[in-house]
Amino acid sequence: MKENFDPSVKLKLVKIASSTAQPQGKPKQREQWASKVEFFLAVAGHIIGLGNVWRFPYLCYKNGGGAFFVPYILFLFSCGIPLFFLETSLGQYTSQGGITCWRKICPLFEGLGYGSQIVILYTGVYYIIILAWAFLYLFFSFSSELPWANCKNSWNTESCMEFSENNMTDNITDKITSPVVEFWE
Repeated sequence: MKENFDPSVKLKLVKIASSTAQPQGKPKQREQWASKVEFFLAVAGHIIGLGNVWRFPYLCYKNGGGAFFVPYILFLFSCGIPLFFLETSLGQYTSQGGITCWRKICPLFEGLGYGSQIVILYTGVYYIIILAWAFLYLFFSFSSELPWANCKNSWNTESCMEFSENNMTDNITDKITSPVVEFWE
């Protein structure tokens, strides 16, 4: 059975279909860094944070001082810097985010992108908690009398004792705690 179509109906259908199709324009121009120095400063500002400044000396002290510094430098140059350049160049090459750039290289590697995002989430939560403690101490330090200077607060227990020049001769037992420790705990 042969169907006959009116050519004017067919022309109308083609016009409707072409009007709903997306126009094919040229892709948007990607933004560029103004200079290499601007890119370097942006990357350095992202990498070097407050956590690196106060955590690195603590880790050195906790893990053996200078003996910790040698493997740290070894792993920095053998793993840290190459991985940083891999991530940076991969992001520049693919023009994608952390998850989709791995999918574009190989779909099996998409899990690497999700794993890195989970690490970033945990690091963000950890860093926000540290900043919250810093702000708490900052705001408490503006009071006329510091809350961790005495045992007159609601969180202090019966074993709280202020260590001053007047009561250093008192008998001190193991159950005594300072107001600073009780404020922290």
